[in-house]
Amino acid sequence: MSEETQMDTLAYSSRMLYWAPLGKLLFCVLVLIANLVTESILVPFITLAIGLSMMAYSTNFKIPFFIAIALLEALAILIIGAGLISISGESGNVLWESHFLWINIYMTDDSFNKAWLVLFRGVAGMAVMMGFATSTPIPHLSQALRQVHLPVEIVELIVLIYRYGFLLLERMEIMYHAAACRMGFNGFLRSIKTTASIGVGIFISSTNMADKAQTALSCRNYKGYFPLYRAPAKTGLKWILFSALVCAAMIIFGLETEGIVNMYELFKGVLF
Repeated sequence: MSEETQMDTLAYSSRMLYWAPLGKLLFCVLVLIANLVTESILVPFITLAIGLSMMAYSTNFKIPFFIAIALLEALAILIIGAGLISISGESGNVLWESHFLWINIYMTDDSFNKAWLVLFRGVAGMAVMMGFATSTPIPHLSQALRQVHLPVEIVELIVLIYRYGFLLLERMEIMYHAAACRMGFNGFLRSIKTTASIGVGIFISSTNMADKAQTALSCRNYKGYFPLYRAPAKTGLKWILFSALVCAAMIIFGLETEGIVNMYELFKGVLF
């Protein structure tokens, strides 16, 4: 089963399938806004709990393998980014300082706390967006975007990029397995050369794939949208009020709890 089929199957089997797509999107956006506007480290934990609850109710934490790999890569980028933030301190008490070439490295208690806040925010945001992505098929999302009068051309681009991205991913997997069978990844230098060759091959073949995809869409009478025979519910006033109340409650809670949890104080006796 291809990655696209796995993702579509997951979305169409979700318990949240026929919830209003715009309502789910509005709720997720407002939760993410509340996650970003306050400095309380407790708000990301609330956001994470909301995201995990959505994923649990939607698909019982079922995630396609390639999505799990992408999430792990995003988590690695977050960890690296948080590490860089922690050693880029400009204010606060200096915990550790060093020099690398012409770069002065300073870790302060403020930068240490900021790094943890950014890390928790990123993880919580990924959980919320995964809860939305695993419960909303792309045809439902495209219809919802047309309901807010987004230009038809932009909606069509979103749908085609989503579909075309999976075609490129499948082609990359075929090239990767073919290279692996020919010992293309035997050694560091050979792995680099093989990876570069795969990248070039995907770029060159993308135009041919685009022509074939366009022909296939034309043969299926594609008119710029995927028809829905059982449309999801539309966003009502209840979704707007509920999302606004949750967002406001999280912001108020965040403002009231700023500074209560200090990561530097928690790790002070262990790391410093």
